[in-house]
Amino acid sequence: MSDVLHVVHPRAAGLDVHKMQITATVRLCPRDGGEPVMHTGVFSALGEGLERLVNWLGGYEVEAAVLEATGVYWLAPFEALEQAGIAPRLVHAQHVKQLRGRKTDIADSEWLACVCQLGLARPSHVPPRAFRQVRPLTRFRRQLIADRSRVRNRTQKVIDRCGVRIGGVLTDLFGVNARRILNGLVHGHSREAILDSLDAKVSAKLAALGQALAFDLDPHARWLLADLLGQYDALTERLERLDRQIETALAPWDESLRLLQTVPGIDRRSACAILAELGPDLSPFARSQDLAAWAGVAPGNHESAGKRRPTRTRRGSPVLRAVLTECALGAARTRDCQFQTFHRTLTARRGYKRATVATAHKLLRTLFAVLRDGKPYRDPQTDYEALLVQRNAPRWIRMLQHYGMLQTLPDGTLRVQFA
Repeated sequence: MSDVLHVVHPRAAGLDVHKMQITATVRLCPRDGGEPVMHTGVFSALGEGLERLVNWLGGYEVEAAVLEATGVYWLAPFEALEQAGIAPRLVHAQHVKQLRGRKTDIADSEWLACVCQLGLARPSHVPPRAFRQVRPLTRFRRQLIADRSRVRNRTQKVIDRCGVRIGGVLTDLFGVNARRILNGLVHGHSREAILDSLDAKVSAKLAALGQALAFDLDPHARWLLADLLGQYDALTERLERLDRQIETALAPWDESLRLLQTVPGIDRRSACAILAELGPDLSPFARSQDLAAWAGVAPGNHESAGKRRPTRTRRGSPVLRAVLTECALGAARTRDCQFQTFHRTLTARRGYKRATVATAHKLLRTLFAVLRDGKPYRDPQTDYEALLVQRNAPRWIRMLQHYGMLQTLPDGTLRVQFA
């Protein structure tokens, strides 16, 4: 049987993308049902080469082109095809993998052209260009957070090595009072001067802090501590600038961010990271299960000879998976929340780590419904009316007393009198 009956794109192309070179093959399906005709060309991955590639594909009236997700090298050709009106299809490299020993750049491009023309692989979800530009910002923010955490750990090690164990007395080593102590150590202040600079909030811990400051820092440790504190302040300032840049970029989608923040465990920063990875339009995913599989939080399938074998979760977006896992841990610690009950119940049967990934799966499916319906999240285990009354009742009583509408009866009960 001829594959003409299964043709999806009569004029398709396959691109084998590398850092400096792109091998492209155009596969044309004749109208009379004959054998497909293929044309191959090699182009530079730089600006002029991409322009020649687009013009070459346009000369053959190519409708769609398939390219593999190879690191970050696919981004520039993808956008060039998108701007030229050629539908780009990004596919997972594992789904179109060639046999070992029969793999060349030309063979890869020919196979990708065949995949595109016959629709043999499902294209991956690629957010719009505006979100592809924001994603490096949110991912870079995670790197800055990790760098700042490493600076915190090094600072803790420097003072612990010298016997100054203030981290065992104060909870946050970089809190207001702890930072005053660190600055005092850097400037060589006496123990009495450092303790006098602290707030009254730590008055109960002054004795313990005095014992923790019994040792002095040597000159090398003092220099190293000053350098680490400078790094910490610089990273904090960079994070603040980066947060403002992310907020500005995602300002048109503030409503979607607000909807995401109604889900337990998701704050403003996590909502920005999730929206940058997914985009606001989830219509390419027919079901929430498809989105969970793309994100890498869905269980894999491995069945052979009628037996289901144990499998790991599927490979997906590592950044989105990490963000969802962090949010799942936060949701599992939220009181009166279905995610807390779900996580606690599953931990007893499957363990803490598996329960966390399963909670992330459940959380993502909830986000799918929130963004799809455009409605805020409402937990089925939470009585929102009772929560509203509990939160606002003191203010209501004060206002009734202020306007003289609340009377106290002789038996001590309260009565509201309306005009």
